[in-house]
Amino acid sequence: MRCPSPNDEEGTVPVLTVKERELYLPPDLNLKDLLAMERGQGGSTGDEGVYWRINLDRFHQEFRDQIMVSAMERRIDANAGELMRLLLQQMYLRTEPWAAVSNPVPYTELKEVIRKQSSHPQLGVYLDQYLKVMEEDLSKFISKVGDSAGGQYSVNIKNSFTELTWTTIDNIVLERSGSKAARIFRMIRAKKFAEQEQIQQVAMIPAKECKLLTYKLLEESFLQMQELRKSLAANVPNKTFFLFHIELDQVARMVLEVCYKALFNALTRRDHEHKENRRLIEKHQRIESITQSMREQGADQEQLTEIEEMLTPPETTLLGKIQTMIKRLSEAELQLDETVFVLQLYLNYL
Repeated sequence: MRCPSPNDEEGTVPVLTVKERELYLPPDLNLKDLLAMERGQGGSTGDEGVYWRINLDRFHQEFRDQIMVSAMERRIDANAGELMRLLLQQMYLRTEPWAAVSNPVPYTELKEVIRKQSSHPQLGVYLDQYLKVMEEDLSKFISKVGDSAGGQYSVNIKNSFTELTWTTIDNIVLERSGSKAARIFRMIRAKKFAEQEQIQQVAMIPAKECKLLTYKLLEESFLQMQELRKSLAANVPNKTFFLFHIELDQVARMVLEVCYKALFNALTRRDHEHKENRRLIEKHQRIESITQSMREQGADQEQLTEIEEMLTPPETTLLGKIQTMIKRLSEAELQLDETVFVLQLYLNYL
């Protein structure tokens, strides 16, 4: 999209403005002038003073939509993911992109869009069943409004990212503390509030191990504890109850901070590997460039092998380890970035 430019009004401080209709319009280019410039005869490109920037808002919308489509594909199947994509597409026609809940999309309109655009023939045949399954799913990505003419369906963005945040934190607990800790976390989520004895009974974990895991989750801020006092007779001391519960907002902010630290560590480690092995990486890049150039010139395999052997076997082994590590760090950065996006979007909808 275009960057704003100073308007014609006089003033000490320039006011940067751009008309809404001109945000995405390409500049008027004169092909004759462009051809003249290629020949070195001077001329004008026709786009002086026009600067472009990335439309981050649109990028984030596409990223959000892709996360929702992928989540529906994992929960149900590819047809459900395609239905989610088409619902989001129709949502933009009648709703602000960042609204928490979309305006309803009529069933008849959705069916017509599927008939014209969808590449999934089974979706049109079983549309009613897919809508019912998605509506009754615990994630509540969509909800039905009314029953006339097949009903209307809304996309609930806020509910979607609340559920995605729960799933993300659940997976983090599973990876960090194991399946038993994840079972405790899910049980407390379902019960809202639970005592220690209730946790070990419902989760079916030995008392000592259950207490250890529960307090480990409490120490890591995945759980919170609330103290309650029950008043009894005057001659009997008060009894205190300790209830474990989950404050999702607080946990999401804590996990978000951990993700930022992990992202910084991954970036720092990757830069360190590049600096420590810069000479070897540059040598490999030069050899690759020479090999590619000789291959384009028609060199035989013997010549190419001779060039490739400029890297000694120990260097080749070390280079393979470095490339594997850098690849893993890059993948970790992408996964962390997606996790940060999910958590941040959940917090934005609060």
